[in-house]
Amino acid sequence: MNNMLKYLFILLLLISAEQNVTLAQTAESVTTVQATTEAGNPEVAMADTLRRDGKIYVVVAVIITVLAGLILYLIRLDRKVARLEQQYRS
Repeated sequence: MNNMLKYLFILLLLISAEQNVTLAQTAESVTTVQATTEAGNPEVAMADTLRRDGKIYVVVAVIITVLAGLILYLIRLDRKVARLEQQYRS
């Protein structure tokens, strides 16, 4: 039960971090648009191109998949270590 609460806390932390990143990206895109208009050349051409072509969602999906894989690996590793600790104690 204690491990389940720990994993739930980590999941909620990741969700809140994702929302903060989304808000920061929105504010940053507004700043980038203003800077592009003033300077005449884009500061982050690759991000603008990926966003325009709709490929930014593929990049985000890959990042989320990799992070989910790492989290699942850590959860399995934690369970294995806990099982080995119990075997060592008995």
